[in-house]
Amino acid sequence: MKKFLSLVLALVMTMSLVTVSAGAKDFSDDDSITYQEAVDVISEIGVVDGYTGGDFKPTDVLTRGAAAKIICNLILGPTTASALSASSAPFKDVPVSNTFAGYITYCAQEKIINGYPDGTFRPTGTLTGNAFMKMLLGALGYDSAVESYTGPNWSVAVIKQAAGIGLDDGNDEFVGSKAVTREEAALYAFNMLQATMVEYDAKTSVDINGATVTIAGDKAKEIENTSRTDGYIDDDNKMQFAERYFTDLRLTTDTTDDFGRPANTWRFKGVEVGTFAKTADATYTADVKLGQIYSDLGMSDKDEAAPVFVDGVEASESAKVSKGNDLKVSELKFTNSPVAKCNVGNGTLVEAYLDEDTNDVTIVAINTYVAEVNKVVAETNSKDAYITLSELAAENGATSGLRANDEFETTGFENDQIVLFTYANNEIQSVKAAESAEGTLTRKVSGKSINLGETKYDFSKMYSVDGGESSLGIDSEYVVYLDANGYAIYVEETEYNIADYAYLRALQGSSVAFASDKAALITYDGKMKTVDTKEDYTNDFAGYGSELQIGNPKSEIVLVKETSKGEYRLKDLDTKNPSIAKAEDSFELRNGVARINLTNKGVTNASDAKQGTDYIYADSKTVFVVGTYDSGARENWKDATYRAYTGINNAPTIVDDNDSSPATNAIGMSYYCRNKGVATIVYLSVDEADYKVTGGNNDVIFFAFESGSKKIEDSDNEYYTYNAVVDGKIVEGVKVDASVKIDNRTSNGSFSSNVVFTGADYDDGVITGLDKLGNSGTVTGINKVNNENVVLGYGNGSESTYVVADDAKIFFIDDDGTITEGAVSNIRRSDEDVVTYVLEDGQISYLFIQQYFEDNDQSSSGGRQELTSITGVTYSAPNLTLTLNGTNAGQNYKVTLKMIVAGVTTELGTYTVTGATGATSTTAVLSVGTLASIAASGGIYMVSCGGQNATFTA
Repeated sequence: MKKFLSLVLALVMTMSLVTVSAGAKDFSDDDSITYQEAVDVISEIGVVDGYTGGDFKPTDVLTRGAAAKIICNLILGPTTASALSASSAPFKDVPVSNTFAGYITYCAQEKIINGYPDGTFRPTGTLTGNAFMKMLLGALGYDSAVESYTGPNWSVAVIKQAAGIGLDDGNDEFVGSKAVTREEAALYAFNMLQATMVEYDAKTSVDINGATVTIAGDKAKEIENTSRTDGYIDDDNKMQFAERYFTDLRLTTDTTDDFGRPANTWRFKGVEVGTFAKTADATYTADVKLGQIYSDLGMSDKDEAAPVFVDGVEASESAKVSKGNDLKVSELKFTNSPVAKCNVGNGTLVEAYLDEDTNDVTIVAINTYVAEVNKVVAETNSKDAYITLSELAAENGATSGLRANDEFETTGFENDQIVLFTYANNEIQSVKAAESAEGTLTRKVSGKSINLGETKYDFSKMYSVDGGESSLGIDSEYVVYLDANGYAIYVEETEYNIADYAYLRALQGSSVAFASDKAALITYDGKMKTVDTKEDYTNDFAGYGSELQIGNPKSEIVLVKETSKGEYRLKDLDTKNPSIAKAEDSFELRNGVARINLTNKGVTNASDAKQGTDYIYADSKTVFVVGTYDSGARENWKDATYRAYTGINNAPTIVDDNDSSPATNAIGMSYYCRNKGVATIVYLSVDEADYKVTGGNNDVIFFAFESGSKKIEDSDNEYYTYNAVVDGKIVEGVKVDASVKIDNRTSNGSFSSNVVFTGADYDDGVITGLDKLGNSGTVTGINKVNNENVVLGYGNGSESTYVVADDAKIFFIDDDGTITEGAVSNIRRSDEDVVTYVLEDGQISYLFIQQYFEDNDQSSSGGRQELTSITGVTYSAPNLTLTLNGTNAGQNYKVTLKMIVAGVTTELGTYTVTGATGATSTTAVLSVGTLASIAASGGIYMVSCGGQNATFTA
């Protein structure tokens, strides 16, 4: 069979993207494995396995000792082979304690391997391809003496025999003198499974001048297979190696993969190992003429009815593969419509397969699409790690068919990463990170190519441009993402400033009373702003004779740029205003879900040029500006309160409250996509009488109260700074306006039940408003049951057990307010630690644990502290009197004195109180010195001990 290869280097990358198998064993370095089918099968049957870290290390060299183990695993099976041992050293450098001693001894006894003339085996030495082939031939039954595998020219005989039976198939660059790598060993062993075993007629050996010479039975013959195992690998009445030694292994050769490629399917013990495409006989990376395929396949007779598959779907018109046929694959009809063609072009992998027995040709086209990663989910106890994608729509309108909930099991990707993917049979088949280049756009040819600097990039068939191809501007900076063959598949500007986007609420022309041109805006951060415009835009934006509600068919999102004179330029964007106000529609925005449903019936209005689709996608960069009002409370959309959120994981959940059908205009939406598939900015006007608006649990803010600074004043603000957790990330120096109360203690000094927040309002980087998160609470005491369950309120009489979600965020705060991130396994048992928690669907999604490291200071074995309260606190300089209730006799208790003024806590000192004998309460008089009077400023003094607090003034 003739094999034709074009664009060899590019195909190395292309095949790594589309060579996939169903059910194959996953290694962390799968992307670097060339012989995937061989590695998957050989590792599944236990002949060559991966490492404990989950990788295979395909390019590591094979040692002579490891090679002996492979041979034993092949002949005996992994279980039996693992029990091999050596009673005496088989070679002088292989003691019985050597890891491979048993394997080496067996292979030496079976005359499969030999040592060196000096009596050594050199088990850690590398093994050449010739030497490994010799070992495999020996296992197949070939006799070294008969086949001349000894002497100075032994390697010539070995390679001639090995190549003759196909042991090196798949490695066109086999060099017998080079050291064998792990994946090459897997390939040759895999080929051996399918090779036919041999035996010899009776042999007669005589001694001639001291040398043993075989004079009869010197021709190997294939072993016949008349047992039930014939056909397990090949139905040819011959005994393949696997048909003797791996009778649980099955090969089916007349299958196809999800793309329609002729394929092999392997099963082991009834479970599918994988389906692997066969090697194509002609391969291309762009559209191709059928006559070219005919020529490259070396055909002498035409095939007039070759089936054609594009992304696994068969074209309605078969191909005539004949000499000189100038029709291209892309020109074949793909549906019953006479104008629909196969979606094939630059960047499409086109493969042709020829069955030489029947002269039948199969043509398979596999497109590469581009997408953005919109969700990365870590591995849990019940599910492997996976990602989901948002497809970046092609300029030609073609799509892969990707669905919003399609998951692909993998690791190593990040949110918003640009990736290449293939798609067939309603599944993502492969995902690969896209390579990119940056530069200044110097030339563009519509629909054909772009130049960044001096480098030209031809467009892929599925190319996409952020903002549309018409938005490309000469001399602007761009990033071009490349498919596996070097074609430009996605282009985006190097940077864009979200702060330049605004919703145009109203316009004013110079003809009005103020005789000036103005624009009323809702900025990207939810602020109302009115600016002077450089010109009268009332004629440019039709419909702006009055203020427009978000979602009005004429509404516009604009780019706003300030000129050097302090005036502003407005540029309209391709704003979409979907009609989602009908009662039968179903708008749904959910925190953490990339797909935003606009309607459940795909309602469209052909007369409305700005009508959107029935859903759009968002990602971690999408900005949501949400205005809420309540018509039931006599409020109007003009009086809405706006709040901005960045990223789908921070966006609120907005759903129909199910009380009744939403009223007309109960929700309005205007959005803009720089790319056709992913929203850049979304404006929403929501009537809370009909829609429920709630913050998601990823929109969580927790302040380490102990880290609060003194009040800071500058020319614009008065604020405090705190260490905080914002949206799941530790942030230092978060600024909070002095008017915002975040103290997680009530006026009597006890912890309140609600100390985490959501929906922060910002002004110039300072938090000016917060909403308390309802599904949260604070308790004292915690204990870890296991890595999935914790007890809250431990040791304080109100213990409750909670399940910790697999993806929960766990944070620890020390006495100074320093925050660190950890895991459930890091939780210690404590009846003093103060724990704030957030619940989602009944499970803990956030834990904030304020750890007190010295609270269990005790001089006796009186057990854990169980204070019930602190009472009787009075101060008369210099003495502080208090009573600790619930004390144990002889146990030491640490009492901490603190001062809290304007949200800032200062520790004044610590004191030790010993539990009184014969009583459960202990009264102590502590010398604390002179305390300043701070009550007038709203400050208080606090004493803390054993998780209990009490306040007083001086």
